[in-house]
Amino acid sequence: MKKFINRWRQARIARLSPCPLPKVLALPENGRVLVFAPHQDDETIGCGGTLALLRQRGCEIKVVFVTDGGGAGSLPEGTVAVRKKEAIAALAVLGIGDIVFFDEPDGHFRNTPEFERKIMAMLDQFQPDWLFMPSVLDYHRDHVAAGQAICACWRSWQGTARAFFYEIWSPLPATWIVDISSAAELKRSALSRYELPLAHCDYLSASMGLAAYRGLYLAGNGQSGFAEAFVEAEKDGIWRGMPERLLTLRTYVEKLLKP
Repeated sequence: MKKFINRWRQARIARLSPCPLPKVLALPENGRVLVFAPHQDDETIGCGGTLALLRQRGCEIKVVFVTDGGGAGSLPEGTVAVRKKEAIAALAVLGIGDIVFFDEPDGHFRNTPEFERKIMAMLDQFQPDWLFMPSVLDYHRDHVAAGQAICACWRSWQGTARAFFYEIWSPLPATWIVDISSAAELKRSALSRYELPLAHCDYLSASMGLAAYRGLYLAGNGQSGFAEAFVEAEKDGIWRGMPERLLTLRTYVEKLLKP
């Protein structure tokens, strides 16, 4: 029996790829893309380069900001108006002008039946082909709560949109990457429009550094590049294409997303 178990283990290990890198995601043309961002700047940090490329491919993109960006009362008066202005300017760099502000409380976001009704209404009205949402493994509680709520709504929605988690403050166990090398300067320029938060933290360098690191996954071109990483969600599970070595993490996140 011991020999049988050892042979079984060795065969199982041999079937596993020693380095299961994320696959390059093929972008659609002329599709409808819906993006949910917890705060003004999260969309550009997480998927700004991808959004620029999607616009270049003729996609219609709508960006929904969940919170008002007021800093939970810790920022000066007038911050909400400034961050909205910066968001409009940043998205204009990426070629996006369709923007919605839900104005939920920044730093204190909690899912409610009313918020879920707004999400479902947005899905029904816009009928996206692709959906981007914040990672449920992020370190910011607003990001986690928003990602959980949006994913739950998408799962119960009758549409067939593909849905992707993007990373902000915490790297993901990525299953897909997008080569944003040709749009890296657009991402950098868009991020630079967020002057108010950049005055508190140089996440511009951090975000572009992460994109450069993700660019290492672009094997075969022999050159350095930039990439953004994603995990695709499933209607009946959590992450599509999850490597077998990460099944324990997958189980943890599935429990996290349960009501």
